[in-house]
Amino acid sequence: MTCPKCHSPMQTFNRQGIHIEQCAGCGGIFLDRGELEQIVMAEQRHYAAPPPYPGGYSDSPPPYQGHRDSPPPYHPGHAPHHGHYKDSPPPYGHRGRRRGFLEELFD
Repeated sequence: MTCPKCHSPMQTFNRQGIHIEQCAGCGGIFLDRGELEQIVMAEQRHYAAPPPYPGGYSDSPPPYQGHRDSPPPYHPGHAPHHGHYKDSPPPYGHRGRRRGFLEELFD
């Protein structure tokens, strides 16, 4: 198959069950009939909310409510050193931006 734009050879990639043709010369991406709809449906499934949790077991303990002898909860900004203690590890979730569905698909 050749690229309709620059006439270079095209490569076919299977990304999450969708066949995508990409030009080796200009890098253009070409989709066959119905593939755009498949991408939209896959993106909707990717970002859909997970099904609700049905609940715990009958013998599960109650949720933690705290105890009188527990230390107060940590609140950023109320501690020295710009919102965290100097010996604290870095906060979770600050590893960079999460890649989007289309970035993963076309990477």
